[in-house]
Amino acid sequence: MKAGPSDSKTAIDYHERTEHRLPNRFAASLGYLDWETQPEPFRTYEGAERIQLPLCEPLDDAEPSWSMIRSNATIPPVALDIDSVSQLLYDSLAISAWKKSGPSAWALRCNPSSGNLHPTEAYLLANPITGLTPKPALLHYAPIDHAVEVLRWLDPECFADLSEQLPKGAFLLGLSSIAWREAWKYGERAFRYCMHDVGHAIQALACAARILGWRVRRIEGMTASQLDRLLGLDFSSGPEAEHADVLLVIEPLTVSDEGPANLKLSDSLLANLCPPLLGRPNTLSREHKVWSILAEVEEATRDSGLPHGNLEFERAGKNLDFSSESPVSARKLARQRRSAVDFDGSSGMSREQFYRMLSALLPEFSTALWSAFPHQARVHPLVYLHRIEGLEPGLAILVRNPAHEPALREEISRAEQWEKLPGCPDNLPLYRLSTGNVQELGGAIHCHQGIAADGALVTSMIASFDDEIACFGAAAWRYLHWEAGAIGQLLYLEAEALGLSATGIGCFFDHGVHDLLGINSGRFRMIYGTAIGRAVHDPRIQTLPAYRK
Repeated sequence: MKAGPSDSKTAIDYHERTEHRLPNRFAASLGYLDWETQPEPFRTYEGAERIQLPLCEPLDDAEPSWSMIRSNATIPPVALDIDSVSQLLYDSLAISAWKKSGPSAWALRCNPSSGNLHPTEAYLLANPITGLTPKPALLHYAPIDHAVEVLRWLDPECFADLSEQLPKGAFLLGLSSIAWREAWKYGERAFRYCMHDVGHAIQALACAARILGWRVRRIEGMTASQLDRLLGLDFSSGPEAEHADVLLVIEPLTVSDEGPANLKLSDSLLANLCPPLLGRPNTLSREHKVWSILAEVEEATRDSGLPHGNLEFERAGKNLDFSSESPVSARKLARQRRSAVDFDGSSGMSREQFYRMLSALLPEFSTALWSAFPHQARVHPLVYLHRIEGLEPGLAILVRNPAHEPALREEISRAEQWEKLPGCPDNLPLYRLSTGNVQELGGAIHCHQGIAADGALVTSMIASFDDEIACFGAAAWRYLHWEAGAIGQLLYLEAEALGLSATGIGCFFDHGVHDLLGINSGRFRMIYGTAIGRAVHDPRIQTLPAYRK
């Protein structure tokens, strides 16, 4: 399946159709919450065998610190068994806490989601795992009770043919999206948020795998139709359709291979790996509002099996020396991560902390955390500096790919300066664009949300857009949003390491940002945002344990 020009046009048309525009034109949605049709937040498979995973709370000092995880230090790999698989999922996709206010209760998860709606589902494909499965299986992860559901028992000989293409000791994990979960609230803009969430989930898995001494890489070379069939989603249709987004290889052993992993499945091998499912997916809502454009853009941007981008071959693994490293357990940060709903309007961070935070967004400084994104960076955070001690307020941009710098300088026509910030490390490509108070501006551009003005900073993620779609087809639209979500996930964890909080911002006035920078073409476009500050907590809301033992 090869994406054509019409698919690229569909992707770009969808993006432009779902732009929010100043002063008050928003993408089409219901405009209210229809509580009668609110989707069930957890997918389960009725009739499937359920295997409970052991709960594995973080320990005090026995696990790697966040400083070690985000560095290029070597971490000895943990053996693959039910306990390590459980920990991987517990620190990435599981429930992290329950919140309760009056009669209402809702679950939070380690991987953030727009509106806490969680369209992302996870599936494991693995050989026998000690304590978990006696033979190869397709498993669905059920975060509601931290369990897996057996959807298929697989023929060992057939699975051995697939495993020969993977590193020894590796297993596969697929992520999919149910767009209806987001569309219920956000209407036509929902598919953007689904893809942000996939990026968050990929990076959450990469961080959790890194704690175990493992690595996550993307699989390339398979079409979306093959992925759907492999994960048992090929017959999913209708308003609650669920489709595969990405297949990841999790490598528990030290592997020298770099870049994406490739997987080739013949029609006969794929057929032999796909016996009938042993369960039926639950219904999420009894009624639906159908947004036909979501099915159109999903179809247009499906993976064609072609390369996902230009590979990055110069990730040597650099380090920056900072006097204030974070000794806190990386597992604790992953489990305590929350999306702030309000900031105190006064707290900030030091200049050194700010530079340290941004360095995590560059693959050469945190190589192991970016192994699932082996291609040249395509997303560049524009930073509204509100409260950074030692820096004047204003705008700055982190250029994550030096090859894009000439084009960014040309396209950002309203930049006043383009100079390194005071005290910025020489090898951190962060440039000031202008000086002056941008709090009101940051709030206004991000849909007049106070949280975008009241923190230490807020980002607008600027992506190389039309050029990427021209080179790599409509599917590149997805990859850009995944990359932005992955950046957002690291900003969440970096904020937690500083004792602060973050929140992803998917609501913004697209052209407000473009006009601010003087961008007049589609070569670069804003696709996501993240705000960071000190959260204000509502004392009326109780926090309850994620799971009861």
